[in-house]
Amino acid sequence: MEFTSACLVISATLSILPDRSQFFRYESFSLSCSVPDNSSDWKVLRNTSSKNFVQCGDNWGQPNGFMCNNSNIYASDTGQYWCQSKKGECSNVLNVTVHTNVVILESPALPVMEGSKVTLRCSYKERYDQDSSSGFNASFYKNDVFQGNHTGEMVLPVVSKSHEGSYKCGHPVKGVSPSSWLTVRVKAKRTTTSATPTHPPGITPINLVSFILLFILYTVILILCVYVMRKLAQARAKYRVSRGLK
Repeated sequence: MEFTSACLVISATLSILPDRSQFFRYESFSLSCSVPDNSSDWKVLRNTSSKNFVQCGDNWGQPNGFMCNNSNIYASDTGQYWCQSKKGECSNVLNVTVHTNVVILESPALPVMEGSKVTLRCSYKERYDQDSSSGFNASFYKNDVFQGNHTGEMVLPVVSKSHEGSYKCGHPVKGVSPSSWLTVRVKAKRTTTSATPTHPPGITPINLVSFILLFILYTVILILCVYVMRKLAQARAKYRVSRGLK
């Protein structure tokens, strides 16, 4: 199913509760649209295999402000969901799949931030069971490569870009879940420049020492000049006295 829309710009965020992309039949999920200006011009739409650009409340879901609650879901609710305004602005697109399988993988539908903790849960539920269970020895796979056996959940304590990929899980006797893609968003790195101490022009240590030496030299020369002039004046005065001159 290819997503087609007349979106002009991505300016809103669509989230889903519970935060996962795979669901069993007869479960429920809620879609919430966060818009920048709290405008009421936004609506939740979806594309499915049977019909495109169907608004929440039009034979599916129950609209509630910026939310859309979809309960008692079926395989026909599988599709792409997004928010859109009358101006042509859009949100991100969420892919939701409702499986007839009895095993699904519960993984985040939205991108996760690098460094965060992610839990992948393997769930088993028969068609008419009230609740799902995960208390069994589940096998987990990434990009079809076996990652190990865990009791229901596989925890990624600190995710990085290397954890991004396609994940699925398996029940010991009930089969394997469909795959879900885990997207990891890299944090923007801060660039810091170390401040190098600078000196104003003419006041560097070398210039300061040179200035002091020159000042001393000029002072000594001035004192010598004054001393010589006084000696010359005294000698001239004595010469006049000795000659009887006034």
